[in-house]
Amino acid sequence: MIRIALCDDNHIFLEEFQDFVEKYLVNHCVKGEVHIYDSGGELIKQLEKDNDFFDIIFLDINMPHVDGIEAAEQVRAINTNVILIFLTSIEDRVYETFQFNTFRFIRKNCMLIELDECLDKALRIVENEKTSYSFKTKEGMVKLSAQEILYFIYINRHVEVKTINNYYILTVTRFQDVINLFSNKDFICIHRGCIVNVKYIKVINRLCIVLDNNEKLSISRYKVNEVFRAFTNYAR
Repeated sequence: MIRIALCDDNHIFLEEFQDFVEKYLVNHCVKGEVHIYDSGGELIKQLEKDNDFFDIIFLDINMPHVDGIEAAEQVRAINTNVILIFLTSIEDRVYETFQFNTFRFIRKNCMLIELDECLDKALRIVENEKTSYSFKTKEGMVKLSAQEILYFIYINRHVEVKTINNYYILTVTRFQDVINLFSNKDFICIHRGCIVNVKYIKVINRLCIVLDNNEKLSISRYKVNEVFRAFTNYAR
């Protein structure tokens, strides 16, 4: 079940936007709920009751009392992972939202053009976060989501996985099976023995990539252009 929040003080626009989102969910056979709020304060009250209640939040930047920027600051204090998408008709305030790990911006006058593409990518991320994969390791069975995995590497005849907080040596797992499973989930092969979560690539050059944890991994010269394209597309 996907839960989406829409927050905008313009009731006419809010109802219209809700209708578009609900039609998207129906047309794409996505089971979900759409909750609407006409103020940032009401949205925050819901998050204070259940900080993981929403998967995606659409926030209008310009609202009275608690505007989108202030609401985003409070949202991030409660939940650091929820996908934040800003709605705006005044683009000169967009730069203020960068600090909140903003996923996308939708211009109100381009809503019909930009909404579907935005939801396509947002829901793919939510699906990856909600889906867990079980692996047999030397320590026993572990369950991991794609979003917590930094990379898989084939070394010393074993597949090893590095996560944000841990490191595991997998057993009875072929590296090709890992590639087949994760290549369509924003993972990219940087050489024939390593597949990396594009989300965590911070720097890329012709010799290596640097991850968010400052770990460096060598990159094959035959893979540089492919990795760079994946990195650029994800950043967009």
